[in-house]
Amino acid sequence: MKLLKSILTLSTLFITIISYSQTEKVQDCKILNHSKLKYVENDDKTAFVVIKNNKHIEYLRNEKYYIKSDLVWINECEYNATMTEITLPNFPFKAGEVMNVKFEKIENGIVTGIGTVRGNSFPVKFELIN
Repeated sequence: MKLLKSILTLSTLFITIISYSQTEKVQDCKILNHSKLKYVENDDKTAFVVIKNNKHIEYLRNEKYYIKSDLVWINECEYNATMTEITLPNFPFKAGEVMNVKFEKIENGIVTGIGTVRGNSFPVKFELIN
């Protein structure tokens, strides 16, 4: 009887841990308020993003070009970025346009989420550098 009780207790604990980890997708996103993020899946291997509170700068092609944005944080895992200055040639968006970014998961230093501009959504994936 004691063995059965122990097995049931361990099973319940195991199920609780599994269900918590499946529902708890996003950790503490506050770390992203002051961060440097490198693109994981991008043709430009030198591209990275720096976020400092309400400012966002994306550096491209060995820092030759950049996209600056002002951020309005909706919650600690989501912001709207209003693009203010763009030096990247042939960039499809213009200053004044807004991109919504919603971070969904931070795991093993990898940050994933969804970006949306003009109603078009796309996955975002970064490595947290600092």
